[in-house]
Amino acid sequence: SHVKRNVLISVVIVLVLSAIILTFTRSKYKTTESMPLVNGTINYELSDFNLIGAYIQEGDSYTQVDEIPTSGYEFNGEKSYCTVNDENINATLNYDMETQSLSVFPLTTKGTKCYLYFDEASSASDVIEDAYEESQDMLAYDETADNNLRYIGANPNNYVYFNCDDYNNPSSSTCELWRIIGIFNENSHGISGEKLIKIIRSNSLGNIAWDDANTNNWSTASLQKTLNGDYLNGKGTYASTGIKNDTTRNMIANIIWKLGGHPTHEATSTAFYTSERGTTVYSGRPTTWQGKVALMYPSDYGYATTGGTVTNREVCLATDLIAWAAYSDCYNNSWLYSNIDNIWTLTPKSSENDEVFATFTDALFYYQSANYTNYAIYPSLYLSLEVSLTGGDGTQSNPYTLSN
Repeated sequence: SHVKRNVLISVVIVLVLSAIILTFTRSKYKTTESMPLVNGTINYELSDFNLIGAYIQEGDSYTQVDEIPTSGYEFNGEKSYCTVNDENINATLNYDMETQSLSVFPLTTKGTKCYLYFDEASSASDVIEDAYEESQDMLAYDETADNNLRYIGANPNNYVYFNCDDYNNPSSSTCELWRIIGIFNENSHGISGEKLIKIIRSNSLGNIAWDDANTNNWSTASLQKTLNGDYLNGKGTYASTGIKNDTTRNMIANIIWKLGGHPTHEATSTAFYTSERGTTVYSGRPTTWQGKVALMYPSDYGYATTGGTVTNREVCLATDLIAWAAYSDCYNNSWLYSNIDNIWTLTPKSSENDEVFATFTDALFYYQSANYTNYAIYPSLYLSLEVSLTGGDGTQSNPYTLSN
């Protein structure tokens, strides 16, 4: 009938309106909001999580900010905290500066509010300079015109985890052990007004010829191409022993290496230092090369000594490196001396077209033909300015840790 039809239509309309209202209500309470960050957002449901505070260190105090920093600061997990109904809760917070991801555990209570604190990050060079102020028995300025700060002694606390699988969880099983040679000014790397940290691999890559073609031109040498090719990119022969990932590759500074040579093995550390950064080379050789991975210099080996009770550091530095074999205090107290490996350096003999200087297990310092294959390779490089030392104390059991 007409009445029944009207009733049926009314029921249908009520049901449709109810469905629309229910859908709208459910949608409203499931709305996900976002808090903008510098280069991303944290998405969260208001009913579950409410991040309301980020604070950065300014001197001795903290200032609330609208944007979470992406560099120049370190997350302070001890100071950061969460509350529910204005009461602190027992929660563990972790914030990854690289991926801008926050985790809170356990997060089981609705209405949780978290306050994140970030400390000013110390530059890597600042950390080492502070270590010098505290312990001058393992760090010394080389007193060259550039006055670089170097680690010295038989075994200083200069260990650092590098080439890691995961820099957030560095360990002996996820990283390689490298050592810090020191902090170097622009005359060593070409970056004006900056101090860069130079490191060297703690273990050898193996015995390799400096140049298969038997020239002492680093810019074309087979070893240079290997270190900055397959080794740097973790390919071929170095798929397992090369640089593992882009995070590590981005930590390596692309700098200007000085290729100055020296005419003879009879020279002191200071004489080699001057020649390395000079322009005396074999005819046609370049005086500089730009790249990422190279080797230590003869002067690095020499300046790393502390000397000892019989022959002090001053005498060691005034003695030709070739003559160190007669002064055990000099070579035994240089952590770059090895009684296991004969080690190639970067510096060519400028009076010859095929000879390169090397350190020897018997403490002699001499030269050898570039195509000789029985000398060890210890890659050396400079860390980029963005790299920070974030933990550790430099001991072999607790190496420094890095972040980029």
